[in-house]
Amino acid sequence: MLASPTRGAAMRGLPRSGTPPSFRSRRNLPEKRKIRDVKKVVAVSSAKGGVGKSTIAVNLALSFARRGIKTGILDTDIFGPSIPTLLNLSGEPRLDENNCLVPLTNYGLKSMSMGYLLPQTQADSTTGELPMDTTPISWRGLMVTKAMHQLLHSVSWGPLDVLILDLPQELAMSSSQSTKKS
Repeated sequence: MLASPTRGAAMRGLPRSGTPPSFRSRRNLPEKRKIRDVKKVVAVSSAKGGVGKSTIAVNLALSFARRGIKTGILDTDIFGPSIPTLLNLSGEPRLDENNCLVPLTNYGLKSMSMGYLLPQTQADSTTGELPMDTTPISWRGLMVTKAMHQLLHSVSWGPLDVLILDLPQELAMSSSQSTKKS
């Protein structure tokens, strides 16, 4: 087979070594990497809200934990975390010697959620209204992605057989939309 003269000409002047910048680095996204000490990850998602994703995720995680499987659950819903309520947990996680968050534990299950890191607000018991100083999170796009990345990689889970991810509907919708485009 003969080499094409135009191909050689087109290749002249290009660097012969090095790797091109990745899709993620060109868009200032964190690089993909494994979650330290986690063998398997199970994601619970749905493009529709209010269908019981968090309830399923918690019950699945508790079932694994009862069987002696080392299990953690990560509430990735930054805008409406529900895992702290479902696991009857509150308070701030402490930092370990490596400056990583130590997950809170209840029912033999390690858990992490933005709900532990945000200021706790209580609604008025008679009116149900939140205090005036309550500030909603108004993060978008890259900020949410970076917060998720930190939640995944800045938690000292210890050795886990399985980590359950409770995904918000927004994440499931963006995943399904990107799948449709490809």
